[in-house]
Amino acid sequence: MLPLFLKKNTKSFEQSFYIRKFTVQHTYDTWHNHAELEFMHIIKGSGTRFIGDSIEAFNNGDLVLVGPNLPHVWRSDRIYYENLPEVQVEIVLTQFIRDFAGGDFLNLPEMHGVKDLLDDAIRGIQILGKTRHIVSNKLISLTAMEGGEKLMEFLQILVFISKTKEYRKLSSMGFMDSYQSKGADRINKVQDFIMNNFTEDITLKKAADIANMNETAFCRFFKSTTLKTFTQFLNEVRVGYACKLLLHENMNIAGVGYESGFKNISYFNRVFKNNLGITPQQYQKKHLLAETSETKQPIN
Repeated sequence: MLPLFLKKNTKSFEQSFYIRKFTVQHTYDTWHNHAELEFMHIIKGSGTRFIGDSIEAFNNGDLVLVGPNLPHVWRSDRIYYENLPEVQVEIVLTQFIRDFAGGDFLNLPEMHGVKDLLDDAIRGIQILGKTRHIVSNKLISLTAMEGGEKLMEFLQILVFISKTKEYRKLSSMGFMDSYQSKGADRINKVQDFIMNNFTEDITLKKAADIANMNETAFCRFFKSTTLKTFTQFLNEVRVGYACKLLLHENMNIAGVGYESGFKNISYFNRVFKNNLGITPQQYQKKHLLAETSETKQPIN
């Protein structure tokens, strides 16, 4: 099936946009889309984030703005499905339609920056650096506000992000056109299978069988629909999970590769470097140093 289309009710007589802070056992794990833009702020939690054809690990503090009709899912790590009361996900979810402030609002000269921001969100954008810290605090505070104060603060958040431009685009430009091609339901079945079994030995034949196609036809079809080969997609899921393990688990490089589905350490190192441009060990050192540096910097 195509990504599940979810109909929201973000605008009503009581509110012009929706925002809520909540704690759940795990993230909503169905590949879906909707007409509304969405800020997903993971206050606490970890897993793998799929935005269009972008596949990355997410951890505490992750903040992403997803554009309208862009398929997405945040899939929590397996430990969140073990019903452990001490292992839960904390989220601030904000959803709004593009013209939530009025049809002509974004055409005002003062709002051109926000309009550009929402245009960029069509590919999904991850908010970064100091901007992420500031917006995180603002979104959490926003959940307790009401009335005009709430609306004005939300507008200020959008203006602030548009001015700092401290974000990066996630999905490729060509994803939507290719994904909407005929037969994407078959690919979704395969993607769902990969997401749930990527740490195991997944063969091309097994994936082709799930799509009810022969291997040659499946490879051609998967590439034309997702813009990636089957092996590329599988390896990106595994690398995304490996990134999480490298930063948050007390494991050596070989153990991380094995737990992520790579049974050969040399192949793991090669794939990781091909995907991210650095080795797993370099990634680990770089990001742990960055996290240490961030915690030492005062946030205004």
